[in-house]
Amino acid sequence: MDINHNTGENVITSTKGYMWFLSLNIIYCFWLLLRSAHRSDIDTLPLALQILCGCIITLSVINLIITLKIKKNINDGFYHTVLPYVVLTFGILWSILFLNFTLYYQNPLITLMLTVSVLLPATITFYISGRLLLLFSAPLVVCLLYVEFFLQDKFSVAQVVGAVIMLMVIYSARYILLEWYQRVQRSEYEKNILIKKLVQQAHYDALTGLFNRLSLTRFFEECVSSLSGNNKKLFMIVMDIDFFKQYNDVYGHVAGDKCLIKVSQCIEKSLRKESDSAFRFGGEEFVVLTVCDDISQVKAISHRIQQNIAHAHISHKGSATSSTLTISQGIAQWQEGMTLEALVEKADKQLYIAKENGRNRVCYEK
Repeated sequence: MDINHNTGENVITSTKGYMWFLSLNIIYCFWLLLRSAHRSDIDTLPLALQILCGCIITLSVINLIITLKIKKNINDGFYHTVLPYVVLTFGILWSILFLNFTLYYQNPLITLMLTVSVLLPATITFYISGRLLLLFSAPLVVCLLYVEFFLQDKFSVAQVVGAVIMLMVIYSARYILLEWYQRVQRSEYEKNILIKKLVQQAHYDALTGLFNRLSLTRFFEECVSSLSGNNKKLFMIVMDIDFFKQYNDVYGHVAGDKCLIKVSQCIEKSLRKESDSAFRFGGEEFVVLTVCDDISQVKAISHRIQQNIAHAHISHKGSATSSTLTISQGIAQWQEGMTLEALVEKADKQLYIAKENGRNRVCYEK
């Protein structure tokens, strides 16, 4: 549905619903014109009523053309501003038509039937917007009450009660439709929340908020595809927190989880948003995919990661390298035809070299 949630009730239910309402306006007016032209028991509609029918048809056609042109933007911009006036104009034209129809044929029952016929589609079309429904229906209701009370030779309580009942039925339909709409909206909202949660669980690590290992394949394929036609290169950085087992032994697993969150924040802070992606690969191991011009840019990323972790001053009494937490990194460059598994294995070898050479360093294949 085309609902403008920023502007509240000053909207219609949908573009299609409004077009349906406009089409019914045209059909009803043509029916009135044809009815008088082919019925022998009644006179031809007087010129004033023909003109009113023509005005309604013309206004409806113009609005149909505008609606077809702007489509889903019907609730925005200038048309959204003038829409209440358009709806009010329809209501006034129909009320004048019905009043003259009654005066000409001296038959209030026809006016009542036509009023109900017009109000029902208006209720369905404008059920979300009480303001638009009121603007359209107020002139019709005033016309109907005027006919019932002041244009009768004899006051009929039954006719008035009948009119009131019909109006109550019509307006109560709005609240039923509105309740149905609100239920649908709540259901859609809950469904979207559930979908977002499922997407979050499917693609993101629950603890750190980084992409998870399952997302790595998709990002790898996207990065490889992005390389075609340019001179960019794809690199992978595999990193591991130094002596993380000892960190858990000294500080406990709860502190270990907090440590992983801080490290992931340091990694994210070090990346370029447009070309780098970080993943929690498992345990205390992280992966970064980056598209760069050369190895110097990758080394700059690794250096920023080390600096940000150093500036975080995460105490690590169990480390044999430093009094604060450190990280070791291995860098590998993707080559044409290389699989993700092969790239991970290549970067892992550099990571192990970094660990063997004393940790807290970056190693890459020269």
